Amino acid sequence: MSRHRNSLIIEEWKRIAKKDWKRVKRQLDDGDAEAAGYFLQQSLEKYLKAFLLQHGWKLRKIHALHDLLNDATAYNPDLEKFRKLCERVSGYYFVERYPPLIPSGLTCEDIERDMKKAEEFIKAMFESEI
Repeated sequence: MSRHRNSLIIEEWKRIAKKDWKRVKRQLDDGDAEAAGYFLQQSLEKYLKAFLLQHGWKLRKIHALHDLLNDATAYNPDLEKFRKLCERVSGYYFVERYPPLIPSGLTCEDIERDMKKAEEFIKAMFESEI
C-alpha cells in the first residue's frame, strides 16, 4: 500500500473516532450512560487502530481495547499507564450490547471521569487530537 493511501486510511479512522467521541457527549447530554460508554469504547478502539496502522500494524478484527493496547505499547511503552482505562472501557461495549445478568450501575459520572483520562490517552497517541 502506498504511503499516501495509508495516510488517508489513518485519517479516516481518526475521523470516525472523532465522530464517536461527539456521540459520547450527546449520549451524556441525554443521560444515557450505557450508550455513552459504548461510543467511548468505539472511539478509543478506532483511535488505537489508527495509531497502530500509523506504525505499520496489519489491521485485524479485534475489539478489546486492552488487547489493542498490548500491540500499541510495542510502539510506545508509555501507553501502558492507560491499561486500567482500556480494561474498564472495553467492558462498556458489553453493557450496551448484551442483556445484563445484573444491572450495570454505570453512571454518566463514570463516563465523564473516563473521558478525562481518555483525552490524555488520545493525546498520548496523537498530540493534535481532541
